[in-house]
Amino acid sequence: MNIIEGFKKLPNRISESLKRFPISLLYSVLTVCLLIYINHNEFLFRDDGDLYSRIAMILALGIPLSLSIYVFFETKDNVKKSIEILGHIFTPIILIGYYFLLLNEIDYVSGTRYTAYMIAFFIIFSFIPYIKRKHNYELYVIRLFSRFIVTYVYSVVLYLGLAAILTTINLLFNADIPGKIFADIAFVVAGIFAPAFFLADIPKKGDKITIRSFPKVLKVLLEYIVLPLISIYTIILYVYFGKIIITSQLPQNIIGNLVLWYSIIMTIVLFFIYPLKGQSKWINNFIKIFPKAIIPLIGMMFWAVALRINAYGITEDRYFVIAVGIWVTGVMIYYSLKKDIRNIWVTISLALIIIISVTGPISAYSVSKWSQNNRFEKLLKSNNMLTDSLDINPNENVSEDVQREVSSIIRYFLNYHSLDDIRFLSDGFDLREMEDVFGFDLKEDHMYPYQNRNYFNHILEDERIISIEDYDYFTFYTTYEPQSAKIFGGDYSVKYSSSNDEIVIKNNDNEIYTKNINDIARKIHKDSSNKDILDMNDMKFTDQNNDIKVQILFKNINGNNTNSNENIEIERVEFFVFIKIK
Repeated sequence: MNIIEGFKKLPNRISESLKRFPISLLYSVLTVCLLIYINHNEFLFRDDGDLYSRIAMILALGIPLSLSIYVFFETKDNVKKSIEILGHIFTPIILIGYYFLLLNEIDYVSGTRYTAYMIAFFIIFSFIPYIKRKHNYELYVIRLFSRFIVTYVYSVVLYLGLAAILTTINLLFNADIPGKIFADIAFVVAGIFAPAFFLADIPKKGDKITIRSFPKVLKVLLEYIVLPLISIYTIILYVYFGKIIITSQLPQNIIGNLVLWYSIIMTIVLFFIYPLKGQSKWINNFIKIFPKAIIPLIGMMFWAVALRINAYGITEDRYFVIAVGIWVTGVMIYYSLKKDIRNIWVTISLALIIIISVTGPISAYSVSKWSQNNRFEKLLKSNNMLTDSLDINPNENVSEDVQREVSSIIRYFLNYHSLDDIRFLSDGFDLREMEDVFGFDLKEDHMYPYQNRNYFNHILEDERIISIEDYDYFTFYTTYEPQSAKIFGGDYSVKYSSSNDEIVIKNNDNEIYTKNINDIARKIHKDSSNKDILDMNDMKFTDQNNDIKVQILFKNINGNNTNSNENIEIERVEFFVFIKIK
């Protein structure tokens, strides 16, 4: 099907999708509408942005969940309509429960867990129709994959065409169409058009898929390009690991990535080429040899990760590497021992691994917190920093390495979880108490120097209505504003330079007012009492001389004061300037 024919059939395809998956498309439409609403209401990110973003995430999660319910009932015969309706009523109940139990806020844990569930639900959607079938599951997935690629191409063409039309209107008619409209179009194309177009090609229960439907382009790509490249890469890995064994030198943070992505790609390739088994001696040998060949390489990866865990404990990243490694190892053993392969078990096991990795007491988060706490306790005990009553005993004489290790654990909990999750620390522990509690300050990670910044971000509580009755002119600046002067009142100009952080007002060539913006921002931060949201009075600075009256109202101030409150670094500001000529 070429692109022109595809667009001609577009109305019929969308109609077919609406008839077959109406609730799934409803979730998609609601998600897009909410994203557009957020896009046009910037103030939400200051007030309720997190709330609306979480609602959008929940609605998006309803798409794969409802699709799974649809294809599940399609596999059943003579299902009562009332049962199917109950199934779809159960979906929003699950989503509401997920919202309140697992998505109270958007952070590392909730974000990675959400991504994992989203992937797992789409995988479940792919294998439900073939749970009771023994053959052609790979061809079904390949059909879905190829239709996804086609949908992507159509969506890109559609978006680029619409964007080009709007850009042309802007250029020819000075229409000043805002950039947010382009984002709206992207949301509609990706969130409504693409799903409707894609779902129209989902095979139905009675559709037969045979090896003849295997895309020729994909067959050539796999057999003559991908398989030789993987073979060469495998040889290189074996040579490299042979060098490691001879030199007894294990490079840091390289082996895991080298083998992890290689093993994932290998598993996907084996999955895709399995239907071609028997059609080529080269493919037959690949399927027979490479699952066995990859196992020693995965063993090397486990060895490298084990060394890191022994030194620094388990973190989420290492947990996920281990989980994927266990899954790939199981798949390769299955390929090596089983003659009649059912690849549906590969995807079922993947979905289970994903769900287990982010759920319950053996999830990545629970295991990582347990491991880092054990590491923390071991460090304290070995350096006489833990009393018999399990209180922390400050010790300023411990080595620099110990101080860095303790600091890295605290940074880990600060960045990924909460300081309240650290054993032996009192509730409400603050980084400013480091020296009092441990005897030394939080040490900077030489590899990641910005992770331990004492970051601050002050936001104006509400700038939607601002009185300008006492001033003649006003303008708006940010740190990244162009440096050209703005002319007003005929002979006057105002210029903000982010290179020296100064705002300068001139009458012709005579400088009548100058002020360092960052000096004002630092004073506001000092007076902020560590509050993020500040009202208009707290974010305002007023000054005047014989020629002019100036008021500077900050919309946003952010930066860090890692070392002390006397060493404040301003990184970005947004502010209004109000001017009255005397």
